[in-house]
Amino acid sequence: MNLSPKAMRFMVEALEFRIAAYQNQLDTEMGEGISDDQISDLTNDLLFLESLLQELQKALDVPVAKVF
Repeated sequence: MNLSPKAMRFMVEALEFRIAAYQNQLDTEMGEGISDDQISDLTNDLLFLESLLQELQKALDVPVAKVF
C-alpha cells in the first residue's frame, strides 16, 4: 500500500486518539473490576497500536521525492 503523507498523518492522528482512549480505559477500569483477560486484551491492543504508530511516524520522517 502506498499512502500519501497526508493520509499517513490522518492515520497517525487516529492512532494517537485510539491509544489515548485505550490508555484512559485501562486507567479508569483497573479499579472497577475489569477482568484480567480484558486488561490483557487492551494492553496487547495498545502495544500493537503503539508499534503501528511508530512505523507510520518513521515513514513520515523519510523525505519523499516530488514527481513533476
